[in-house]
Amino acid sequence: MTSTLLVLAATLVAAPPNVTALFPAGCQVGQSVEVAAQGSVGDKPQAWISRDGVKLEFAESGNKFKVIVAENAAPGLCWIRVFNAEGASSLRPFVIGTLTEIAEKEPNNSAKEAQKLETSQIVVNGVLDKGGEVDTFAVSLKAGQTLVASLMAKGTLGSPMDAVLQVLGPRGFVMEHNDDDHGFDPQIAFTAPADGEYGVRVFAFSDVANSSVAFAGGANYIYRLTLTTGAFVDHAQPMSVGREAVAGEPPALRKLRLHGWNLPPEFAEFPMEVAGDSFVVRHALLGNTLTLPVEAHPSLAELKEPTPEPQEIALPSSMTGVIGKPGEVDVFRMKLAGKQAIVIRTDARTAGSPLDPVLRILKADGSQLQEVDDGSKGDFDPDANFTAPAEGEYRLAITDRFGLGGARFFYRITALPFQPDFELKVAADSFVLTADKPLEIPVTVDRQRGFAGEIEVVAVELPEKVTAEAVVSEKTGDKSKSVKLVLKAEAGASYSGPLRIRGRVKSEPPIEKPALTTLTPFSATTGELWLTVTTPVAK
Repeated sequence: MTSTLLVLAATLVAAPPNVTALFPAGCQVGQSVEVAAQGSVGDKPQAWISRDGVKLEFAESGNKFKVIVAENAAPGLCWIRVFNAEGASSLRPFVIGTLTEIAEKEPNNSAKEAQKLETSQIVVNGVLDKGGEVDTFAVSLKAGQTLVASLMAKGTLGSPMDAVLQVLGPRGFVMEHNDDDHGFDPQIAFTAPADGEYGVRVFAFSDVANSSVAFAGGANYIYRLTLTTGAFVDHAQPMSVGREAVAGEPPALRKLRLHGWNLPPEFAEFPMEVAGDSFVVRHALLGNTLTLPVEAHPSLAELKEPTPEPQEIALPSSMTGVIGKPGEVDVFRMKLAGKQAIVIRTDARTAGSPLDPVLRILKADGSQLQEVDDGSKGDFDPDANFTAPAEGEYRLAITDRFGLGGARFFYRITALPFQPDFELKVAADSFVLTADKPLEIPVTVDRQRGFAGEIEVVAVELPEKVTAEAVVSEKTGDKSKSVKLVLKAEAGASYSGPLRIRGRVKSEPPIEKPALTTLTPFSATTGELWLTVTTPVAK
């Protein structure tokens, strides 16, 4: 991830920034937009941005700033952190899009007051700013045109809303209704039966269940509504990219199969280039982007045509498939040694699929050895730990818990050798250290699958006059589960920038992993930590 530090000017009270939301939460490539920050930006704010080609310019006062997106900026999700000499805000999401963007205009509560859109390929930035609020938009469609209406709110932007989308016919009647398509965020693909002006209506309930049946709203009920009759990608096959396989293949074979709506024929085989830990499917003709993880192992897609024998899954590898019709069961085969231990991971709901997967591990004769369903409450994607009782061929079967299926019921299975592992976690993404008081950062050690080695926890690339002694998470005892990393600053120290905490294991080859934190409102994790170092002013 690249970063940009920009010095920006403002005159406010001397306090650290506390930015809780941004509106609008996105901008089109090659354009600029004025953004209002909820909360406060503090005195003499600056900004860190996770993507090249994006600049911020603050107003001389107030909480507004200008976001300028270069023509060559990559579309997709990026993160903004506002900081100053006193501290830093948490990371906030900002989306770089490819379609024209506008802001909603009130009043637009009813079909008669619907905001008329001049194009059928647009992103509307809106906010349901009070209880009972409804936003309605009007778009002209031709018979046979497919309109994709996709709302981004809870999942990416962290808005505390369970949104609902409706498509209204020319006479105002509801023709399509959707609530939770991907998480709490709705999406509709609607094909117009006749020429006319159709409405798209947005309203929401609170994302926290309560006894009220009223529509909810508030200043932080921010959303981005994509409306397009152009190309829109839903998922790719495979759902991940194998770094080693791609590196060894000629460019002509580095292809993805894209699935969605209004896709031109050439998108059936989409070229991919691997750089970093993710690959972003993006194109000027696409109304959205799709981010795929890059894996060290091969990543394959199930064969289109039925085969005499189940398709083989080698270890380690990932396999992408689709439960294409109700009641369908996809079966794969694995060759395992006696007592060989493996891990099977499933990705479906977390990737936006409606599939509620059930995994079954079978003997070659079809008799069942193990079944796994939901991982935990609210986690529909199961993982399985399995040890082969004897050498031989085994079957891995996947289906929908309720016997459903269809073109969008996609999934990815990842088969890995059972290997001990660990993760380091911290509770926040920014910290403040003063010269007169050491800073203790608790680091939780998540030991997975029996990991029993010593882990050295260190802060690397610290600024001048700041030190931290390495601490060791021991094999057993309290320190096996958590340690405290202590940072100290000398008088006169001053810094505001990235903080890098690492866990190191002396092994062959050596292992080094970053400490991560959970960005709770967005169900995302990041290793982009921040440190502010200040020296107290003598009284």
